[in-house]
Amino acid sequence: MLQAYWNLTGRPFDKSIKPQQLFMSNGFKELLSRLQYMKQHRGIMLISGQPGTGKTTALRAFVNELSELSFQSFYVPLATVNVLDFYRQLNQQLGGEPFHFKAKLFVSIQQNIKDLVGNNKKIPVIIFDEAHLLKNENFTELQIISNFNMDSTDPALIILAGQPHLGDRLMRPILKSFYQRISLKYHLLPLEKDEVQPFIEHHLKIKGCHQSPFSDNAIEAIFKNTAGVPRLVAALALNTMTLGMIQKSQTLTEEHVFQATHEL
Repeated sequence: MLQAYWNLTGRPFDKSIKPQQLFMSNGFKELLSRLQYMKQHRGIMLISGQPGTGKTTALRAFVNELSELSFQSFYVPLATVNVLDFYRQLNQQLGGEPFHFKAKLFVSIQQNIKDLVGNNKKIPVIIFDEAHLLKNENFTELQIISNFNMDSTDPALIILAGQPHLGDRLMRPILKSFYQRISLKYHLLPLEKDEVQPFIEHHLKIKGCHQSPFSDNAIEAIFKNTAGVPRLVAALALNTMTLGMIQKSQTLTEEHVFQATHEL
């Protein structure tokens, strides 16, 4: 039975899943709603959440739906850099010339943003992933970079995504000024208890599996062992399915899940 599930159309919970096929948990839908708000108003947005809750996945879905006529996205994944490299990386992403001095890089970054908005009629969406790894001085520099017309306009949408302690860190006195300039903050929570089963069934259905092999007790055990973190739920569900196939089980039970937890 499980072998048939496994061989239908590929591996369930594939991270390359199309954005339109993503499971819409309550938290995920709320985050996308907040992103839509920021798309209209621009400024700086902070997204926090435990590893594996789907921050980057949500951003991928958001960017996928942006109109290419009105928006241009820039994804900056490298966070562990010094100030000069931070400027160079951002300038390169925006298509600026490779200057060596910070002052010229600053002018280039701001000018490229102005050109996108003024000449190309496009709003830049600049995403800093793993932002909890950014050095304090880079937050200060980002505050300066995002200051346009004496801090009276927000031509770009800047999104910072990172782990939960990022918010606490930004509230410290040394970064208080930057924290006050964040327009919207959202903390993405794991799946709720009653969302785990629909989450698993959703991903199985994408692969053509319309009947879940997991018992109610198995779903309960998956939630208890993952706290609802989607990445962990997916990994444990896959491990449990693999174990069930090896044991030629027809139904996956709480015992299968407990055995599979040792593989996480």
